[in-house]
Formats: sequence, C-alpha cells, structure tokens
Amino acid sequence: MILDLLQATALLLALCLLQGGLARRCAHGGPAFAVGSGLIYGLACIAGMMMPITLAPGVIVDPRSVVLSVGALFGGPLAGAVAGLAAAAYRIWLGGSGVFIGVTTITLAVLLGLAFRLGAARGWLRPAPLQLFLFGVFTHATSLLLIATVPNQSLAGLFANLGLPYLLLMGAATLLLGALLRDLEQRRATERALAASEARLRAITAAIPDLVFVVDEDGRYLEVITRQENLLAAPPEQVIGRRSEDVLPAGPAAVLREALEQALTSPERTCARYALDTPAGHREFQAWIQAIDAPIGGRRAAAILVQDITPNVAAEERIRKLAYYDPLTTLPNRRLLVERLGHAIATNARTGLHGALMFIDLDDFKDINDLLGHHNGDVLLREAGARLRGVVRESDTVARFGGDEFVVLLELLAESADEALLAARQVADKLLEQLGHPYRLDGLDRKCTASLGLVIFNGHEHTADELMQRADLSMYEAKRSGKNTARVFDPHMRTELADRLALETELRGAIGSGAFLLHLQPQLDAGGRLIGAEALLRWNREGHGPTPPALFIPIAEQAGLMPALGREAMALACEELARWVALPGADGLVMAVNVSAAQLYEPGFVEEVLALLARTGAPAERLKLELTESLLLTDIERAIEAMTRLREMGIRFSIDDFGTGYSSLGYLQRLPLDELKIDRTFVRDLPANASSLAIVRTIMALADTLRIRVVAEGVETSAQHACLLDNGCDAFQGFLFARPEAVESFRARMSATDALHGSGTQPRGGADRDR
Repeated sequence: MILDLLQATALLLALCLLQGGLARRCAHGGPAFAVGSGLIYGLACIAGMMMPITLAPGVIVDPRSVVLSVGALFGGPLAGAVAGLAAAAYRIWLGGSGVFIGVTTITLAVLLGLAFRLGAARGWLRPAPLQLFLFGVFTHATSLLLIATVPNQSLAGLFANLGLPYLLLMGAATLLLGALLRDLEQRRATERALAASEARLRAITAAIPDLVFVVDEDGRYLEVITRQENLLAAPPEQVIGRRSEDVLPAGPAAVLREALEQALTSPERTCARYALDTPAGHREFQAWIQAIDAPIGGRRAAAILVQDITPNVAAEERIRKLAYYDPLTTLPNRRLLVERLGHAIATNARTGLHGALMFIDLDDFKDINDLLGHHNGDVLLREAGARLRGVVRESDTVARFGGDEFVVLLELLAESADEALLAARQVADKLLEQLGHPYRLDGLDRKCTASLGLVIFNGHEHTADELMQRADLSMYEAKRSGKNTARVFDPHMRTELADRLALETELRGAIGSGAFLLHLQPQLDAGGRLIGAEALLRWNREGHGPTPPALFIPIAEQAGLMPALGREAMALACEELARWVALPGADGLVMAVNVSAAQLYEPGFVEEVLALLARTGAPAERLKLELTESLLLTDIERAIEAMTRLREMGIRFSIDDFGTGYSSLGYLQRLPLDELKIDRTFVRDLPANASSLAIVRTIMALADTLRIRVVAEGVETSAQHACLLDNGCDAFQGFLFARPEAVESFRARMSATDALHGSGTQPRGGADRDR
C-alpha cells in the first residue's frame, strides 16, 4: 500500500509540472491562467483517483487533497473552484457509498487551501516549508476523520491501515508540491518584473531624443538605439559589430576610447565632448559612459548616452558674445577689455616688454546723433570700430568702451619705454588719421574726428583701473587742446583733475549763495546811442576774487550746472531790469540774457520765467532771451512752443552766434524772432576776408527779408565797425565800445548816454583784446 501511495504521489507531481508550462505561456496571468491552472489541478486529482487505494468497498484514499489544497492556495479562488468541480464531478461519476464523504473531502481541501491563502495575505501564515508540511498533515488528518464516518470504518482501523505513514507522506507531498508551485510563482513574478523592467527600459531609451550605444571593452558597437539616424556617422546596420575607430574619425574615436577605458576601470561614469560631421551637418556631442555590471558575451561592456548639444553650444556662444562683445560693433566690450588688460599687465611683467593703452573719444559725436539721427550715429560707430581694427595688429585689442568711446590695447611693444612710446605714437597717429576721413551718411560725406589719450605701462606698477583712468585723463586733455589730437599721460594731469574737481565742488556751493555778480556789456546803435546790454555772470570766488567765465563755464557744462547758473543769471538780470524802470536814461533799454539748451528744455521753464517777472516786477517787453542755433535744433517743435508762449507775454528773442549752426530758412520763418547776432568769428576778419564779408552781407539780407534787427558782436576795431555800418548793420557790441562792467558802472553810463551822444563823442578806435 505504501508503494501505491508513492506511485500515486509521483504521478501527481509529474502532472503538476504541466503547471509550469502553463505559467510560461500565460506570463501575465489573468482569468485564463486561473481556469487553466484549475483544469490541470482537476486532471491531476482525476488521475490520482484512477489509481486509488481502496480501504473498503466504496472507500477510496488518494492524494487529491494535496493537489486541491495547494492548488487553491497558490491558484486562488477561481483555480480552486475549477479544480474542485472537476474532481467532485469525477468522484460522483465513480459512485459508491463514499461519494458524499469524497465530495466533502474535496470541498474541504479547497476551502482549507483558500483559508491558508487568506491567512498568508494578512500576514498570519507564510508558505514556508514547515508550515506547508503541517498544513498537509492537518488537511489529511481532517480527511481521515471524515473517512472514519463511513459505515464499517473506524478511526482506529484507519490508523492501523494507514496511520502515521499516510499523514507524513501526504504532508511531505504537500510540502513538495507547495515548494514547486511557490517556485513557479516566484519565477513567474520574476519574469513579469523582468519583462516590465525591460519594457520600461526600452521605452525610456526609445524616448531619449539622441543616441544610446552599448559597446564592449574593445569599443565594438553591440547595440544602437536612436530615433535620429541622421546623427550617426553611418546607418545602424553598418555600425553594429564595428569598433568606434572603424566608424568615427580619428579625433572623436580617440576621445571616446579614452573615456571608455576610464569608465571600465571606475565605478563613476565618465564624460566626453567631441564634434562630428553627420548627415544632419556639423554637430557637437556630449557623451556619458557608464560601465555595465554584468559582462556581455564574456566581455566587459558599457552603455554610452550621446546628446546632441549643438543648440546648447550655439546658445553658449551667443551668451558669451552678449557678455563679452558689443552688439553694435562686434568689438570686445568693457568687461572683456578689463580681462585682457589684466592679462597684458601680467604678460608684460613676465616678458619685460612695454604695452600701451589708448582711450579714444569721437569729437562732437552728439551733433551727428542729434542732426542726422541715431541710425546714422550707429553707422558711424560701426565704421569707426572697423577703421580702428584695421590699423592695429591681430594680437592687439580694440574695444568699444561705451557710447562713442573706444579703447585700444597694444601689447608687447618694446623693452625700452621710449621705443614703446614712439611705436604707440605712430599707431595713435594712424588711428586719428583713419578716424578723420569722412563718413558716408545718408549719401553725404560727414567728418567726425577723435581725441586720443595714451599711457605706456610695464608690469604690475599700476592696476588696470589706474591705467584706464590715466588714459581717460589724457583723452580729456586732448579734447581741451583743440580735439583731433593725441596726448600722452603726464602726472600733472592728475593734479589738474584734482583742481577741477575742487573747483566744481566750490562752484556747486557758490550757486544760490550770493557769490555771483551781474556784469553788463553795452549794446549801441549806429549813432552810438545805448540801446541795451547783455547780462553776464561773474563769480566772486571766495579767497580768489573775480574768476573769469572761461574757467568756470566749461566746468559747469561738464557737471550739468548750466541750468542752475542760467536761473541765477536770469534772476539777477530781472532784478536789475526792474530797477531800470525808475532810473533816468533807462527808457527803452533792453536786457539780453543767454539761455542754455538744458535750461530751455527743462519742464516748467516758461512758468518759471513768468513767475520771476511777476516776482521782480521787471517789464517783459524789455527782456530779451538769447538762444543759439544748435540749441534750437535739438527739439525745434518744443522750442517754438516755449518761445511762442513767452512772446505772447512780450518777451523778445535773439539768435546768438548766428551763422555757426545749421539753421534752415523754414525754421527761421517759424520762430518768433526779433534779432540775429552775427558771430564774432565773421566780424574778426573784416573787412579783409572776402568770405566773412560775404557771410555778413547774406545775414543782413536775410534779416532784412525777415524784418528783424541785426547785432554784430565782438566788434573790436574801427575798421570792423565801419565795414559793418557800410553793409547796413545798425547795432553793435564789443570791446571797441565797452567791456562788460558792474551794474553800478552801467547805471552811470545810462545817465550819461544823452550827454555823451550830444557832445559828438565817437567810439574809440584800435583793438582791445584784454578780456
């Protein structure tokens, strides 16, 4: 009987191997797998019942409970139900007195297997070997108790015939079958996980926009994954099986081979960059190489992820150009210049050779912008940069420092400072010569010269900032020397700068403190009668006395103090004009006051003038504002609007320095003018200079057409005066008649004007240039 049990158990275990085949075919599980498993378990039970161990008529003992309980445990409710129904159907078909007990035993085995499954799911039980063995013993002990209820059977008899060997054998069978099914279940779960992992990996690698390679230790391509075959040096079928040296040019192949060898000997991934000509064009690539833990084909291998970084490289280059180059001229900007200057200082210190730094500023560039527009200003700046670049060596630097300022850095000139200076001066002369050539703007040739400051350096004696400051100082000295010239740095320039800064500080403090005095220069008509005066400021500088305008006016212009000085002059002039109302000899005299561009275009200028007149009581019809031509052209419409509003209140207007600007007849016709002042540059050469005489006659004819008065300023000789009289000029101002004088002196002149004119006194002759 024991042999029969062993035979039946071996058969059942063999049939259960079918479960493994089914598991491999139904890797994903599902209802079909559960039904198939149930049928296999059911057939195994039927096969066991075909080789029964008959204890008595109608009483059959077989290992069906092993299969059903373990099948329900690992297969679940559906598989257990299918197996139980198949086994129960066959048992009923066999018939006999033990049918009910047999079906009950089948049902109990399935339920016990499901109960074990539920306990395992909740963590109470675990399909470990000992628990499976005890589960099998418990299941078959229960079966024996049920069998003992069959008539003519006793529990003692069953134990006598089967006893402990039956329980041990069935427990061992449950253990073996459970271990087999658990192994199949774990293997199936592992295969499912591997399949899912492989699917994820395939999806990830397929989603990578660039290239993925698997290579062995010799650099031989084992796998190529990409959606952009045009990034490969050759089609994938021509790449796989070949080494990188056989596919790529020597340079990229060497880079990748070095990175591969490093990756295979290091736990960290390595990185490499290379460029390659592909069907998509010249591309830049970055590769990350990671060694694969398991060998492939018995050889070490690595995975290579290659990304096309061509757009990134182009973006980096654009960012670098924005950071280091001027977008208008494409020259290096201030940041790159400072870096190169620092490098040049270090290089010169190492080699002992001198270098030179030049600071260049275009002369009167603002006039080009204002008169011709910023687009022409940009054209000029680009052309100027190109001219500078064409003079110097490739190793030298030409940078746009900002606005209309350029800097030229010359490196490694000579060991001797004198030789270096000589070489730098020669370059500076060529630079100024090139910049002085006309520029073609809007179809016309325009000249725009430059001023240049130069400093020689060698080693770390001076910092980059100090060198820049010295070159800048030299450039401003060139400006003050008449422009279109070069100046070499001199230590005295720093002293002069300190003096100018101190003077600027004093000037700021003097405004509004009563330190400025009003002086008046008389204006006379053709008969020598006094007709008015031009108001001029004089600074009574503390500790220095009277300071000439030529000293503080340029500083005021640079420091933006001209509007404040203009307001100071306007206030003093209006206060004096108000006093004239009660003075003898002042009837009809006009006070002329200069107005700067910054002052005219200030918001509220008109309201400020009208308020000043109301406060001082000065008569508006005896106030004359003098404006320059270039001032009007800055914003002609705003100028006309402001002048018209003031003209409606009685204020008169004069164009100062007429003939030196670019006035058009159309503008002159629209402006509410009362007077033109011939500039002293045309008066100075009269009567000998034919060109000056022609200009004076033209101005006189223009004024006659516009029906406005003409005043000639800067009249210093009787010959000039006579020439102007002969050509119709009827008003004069200059040293021939009087210098600017204090208001007290002018008041005395007013009271004596009628007496002087009546006595027949004529203007004195001779030149008087002491200003």
